[in-house]
Amino acid sequence: MGEIVIYEGVLYMCFQWPDPISFVADVIAIVGIPTLAVSTAKLYKDAKKAREPQNVSHGCLEFYDVDEKVGINLVPLAEVTAIPRAGDNVLLPGEYHDQKFVGSGNYKVIDVEFTYLAAPDEVDQPCPALPSKIIVRVRNRLGE
Repeated sequence: MGEIVIYEGVLYMCFQWPDPISFVADVIAIVGIPTLAVSTAKLYKDAKKAREPQNVSHGCLEFYDVDEKVGINLVPLAEVTAIPRAGDNVLLPGEYHDQKFVGSGNYKVIDVEFTYLAAPDEVDQPCPALPSKIIVRVRNRLGE
């Protein structure tokens, strides 16, 4: 495979072609290390995002009864077509619980609270923010 040459008292080994095992190892190192670095960074970013706390009403419009101190309805923000304002009347559906309907009725909007979170790094704007949750506080009109 190779020749051994002695030149000026130094032993040299001459190869006629590169060693195939070291060539494969070099290619794997040149391609593999950057790929490993990129995939590790992406995995770290995904794991960091997964550890962010989220509650049930994250990304929703929540109707909250101030008298009963209970949430009535959750509507995903993607499905919201209009956001009620203070003073508006809304007719909300309820749920069937213990053989009776709970929460359904005509409600008056007391106030509206908007919550925003920092937007992901992909958004190219100064101080980007995205809506996270909208809380609409209501009072049942039967008590008026």
